[in-house]
Amino acid sequence: MKEDEFVEKLKSLLDNDLKKKYELKDKINLIYKIIINDKYEVDPDSNEIKNPKRGHYSFQTDLVIMNKKNKIPLVVMEIKVNSLSTHDILIYSTKAQKHKEIYPYLRYGLVVNNIDKLTNKFFTHNQGFDFAIVFSEKNKNKLVDIIKTQIKSAEKLLDVLKNKNNTEYFNTIIKIG
Repeated sequence: MKEDEFVEKLKSLLDNDLKKKYELKDKINLIYKIIINDKYEVDPDSNEIKNPKRGHYSFQTDLVIMNKKNKIPLVVMEIKVNSLSTHDILIYSTKAQKHKEIYPYLRYGLVVNNIDKLTNKFFTHNQGFDFAIVFSEKNKNKLVDIIKTQIKSAEKLLDVLKNKNNTEYFNTIIKIG
């Protein structure tokens, strides 16, 4: 199966559970850098921030889950099919970190199809991913559960940033299966 076909399969699987409140989009560009230029203007400008173009301080993502109402990205999935190299982990993990500098609530993950397992190289080189899963028909419900959890986490983080509440604790839990 090619990557584009797998993305469509994931969209179909996830859309059934999420379509009321969320929208799934593939090949969405997200800003990774904002600069204040020599005129104290934001670059890219507000129009470019709302409609980012690849190559203009934005990276293209494979699959994004957005809030339908305000189109804010909540979860990004990078998709790999048939292999996962150290290079892939390093590049996409760094990409995740760059996006999270702009969208600090964003949850970022890796979904890999047609491999047996996540090897130790994932754990050795990962810096920016919040989740990763080797997709199979037997664990597709697990993927849906993970995505729902990640959406809730993104919404909680967004709420903290938006409302500037006085949070008393923060706790990340690692689950490995």
